Amino acid sequence: MAPQADDILQSSLPGLWKYPTYKKQPVKYAEIWMECKKIDDNTDGLWRVHDGFYDFTEWVYKHPGGSDWLSITKGSDITEAFEVHHVTKTAEYLLKQFFVRPATEPRNSPYTFMDDGFYHTLKRKAQPILAQLPPGPSAQSKLCSDLLLAAFLLLSTVANATYNFKLGVLAGFILNFLVVSAHNFFHMKDNFRMYYFDLSFLTSREWRISHALSHHLYTNSLLDLELTFFEPLLQWVPYRTKSLCVRYGSWLYSFALYFIFFYISIVSRLYLTVQGKLKPSLRKEDLIPFIPLFVMYAYSGATFINTFIMWCWIVLIASFFFSLNGFNAAHHHPENFHDGDAPRADCDWGICQVDAVKDRTEVNNSKFLVLVTFGDHCLHHLFPTIDHWHLHHLYPVFYETCKEFGITYKSGTVLDLLKGQFLQLAKNEPNRNPPGK
Repeated sequence: MAPQADDILQSSLPGLWKYPTYKKQPVKYAEIWMECKKIDDNTDGLWRVHDGFYDFTEWVYKHPGGSDWLSITKGSDITEAFEVHHVTKTAEYLLKQFFVRPATEPRNSPYTFMDDGFYHTLKRKAQPILAQLPPGPSAQSKLCSDLLLAAFLLLSTVANATYNFKLGVLAGFILNFLVVSAHNFFHMKDNFRMYYFDLSFLTSREWRISHALSHHLYTNSLLDLELTFFEPLLQWVPYRTKSLCVRYGSWLYSFALYFIFFYISIVSRLYLTVQGKLKPSLRKEDLIPFIPLFVMYAYSGATFINTFIMWCWIVLIASFFFSLNGFNAAHHHPENFHDGDAPRADCDWGICQVDAVKDRTEVNNSKFLVLVTFGDHCLHHLFPTIDHWHLHHLYPVFYETCKEFGITYKSGTVLDLLKGQFLQLAKNEPNRNPPGK
């Protein structure tokens, strides 16, 4: 049974005044999430930051991070994105020249960014450390991603030439690593490596919305599109109306969804394109997923039919490993906050991020695994534009700030997180005590 708006509290988070409009849509996808957020934010076609309206029209194509971030979000409240994507004070100084008028209504967001709060304190402590690091993606991350791309194309071609499905499994596993490493790059300013992500049938542009602007900024709240994307089949929110089939049957059929996740993405886009709901409907990046098919066919000597079958097999395997990794990376554990649970009185954005994350100890011990398995997840949420290879430098000030504010940073094993996601799927009673109690 699918949860309805009147089955649950509008949101357990104070400050999220409206039940998100996108959740009422029969098909949930990145563009509709953004369009519905604009309706809920009601900014008269401007950009809202905290309690002011701004006009960045002349700045869109001058924006150092690329035009997408501003062109996509025009007409919405970008407070969280502005705070989180700009670690230094430079953007704050520039902001004043674009001011139009003050806002008269409260933000439809539960989060705060007080100057003496957790997140601003952590940012101030992190600034001198980040100033000593090279800007942008690290040489190590770029090299790893490029080598993964070469290995994927080589293994795929050899698997196709020999029609060896075991090699195809290995190629799919490498594609999964490549796609996750590319996620590191689409959080940053425009760069060609972010398009490695598109080799999967997922698209970097859509994930800049569903992942960077939705999941990262409103983690485990009703505004998190990734939390609700698979509803009613997978229900991470502790709805009291969950049926036994959904609570426990999902332990089995979730694995089937993992295998076809990439295919769901391409089929959904084709359906939405035919319906005229994607604008623009076709982009040059839509050709990227077909590059491996062309390479495999051109250099293996195999027939096109065999090549197509092997390509589909490799994508199927990559989809499984990517989904298994992604859905068990950090967020879905009964110890983590999910909308519906009792919230803290302090809704500092950074604290809410820590409450929604549980890191994996084995992964965080390797910079390579951090890059290819969504590692150092809590720090990545707090500083998403910082290259994964550099995140470990921030642990000392992160631990110090957690201690200063009495915040508990949670970690567990890979097995603990894997078991935790099934326990969260079965959970239909919210946590009655706020995090830390």
